[in-house]
Amino acid sequence: MPSITKSIKLLSTIIAWSLTLFLSHAQDVLPQSVVVDAQNQEVDLRAYTSQGNPKLISLWATWCGPCRMEMNALKEVYPGWKKKYNLEIVTISVDIPQMVSRAKKMFESNGWEYTFMHDKNQELMTKLNLHGIPYSMLIDGTGKILSVQMGYSPGYEKSIEKQLKGL
Repeated sequence: MPSITKSIKLLSTIIAWSLTLFLSHAQDVLPQSVVVDAQNQEVDLRAYTSQGNPKLISLWATWCGPCRMEMNALKEVYPGWKKKYNLEIVTISVDIPQMVSRAKKMFESNGWEYTFMHDKNQELMTKLNLHGIPYSMLIDGTGKILSVQMGYSPGYEKSIEKQLKGL
């Protein structure tokens, strides 16, 4: 009998944890959070993403190989998406504050023409309950999160474009 009780407790814990994880990623809008832009000015991210045009938000770090792969892949499609869908790509570095200058240099050297922001206290990352990057969210012009992608898979740009066409 004790093993059945332990099994039930373990199963309950797993279900509760899974539900918490699912619900933390099933938000309609971004949690209230403040990030800083390239000029070190504070930006209310929820207000910023509700300004009328769709945004692809990507949380990344300089040390993250898949993040750089995603940024380079988006570099190829971004000019067309910007013109056709009025999309803005916003990249939010989750690097520690001492690495921000390195992140900005990486932007320049790679020719990434996205909007650069920094989650200086990892407030957004914490509120999203993230444990991995890259983490991308497609957000419509009203601030509603349409889709979430954790990690990078070559070709995911096609699924993003399908969603953009539907806006």
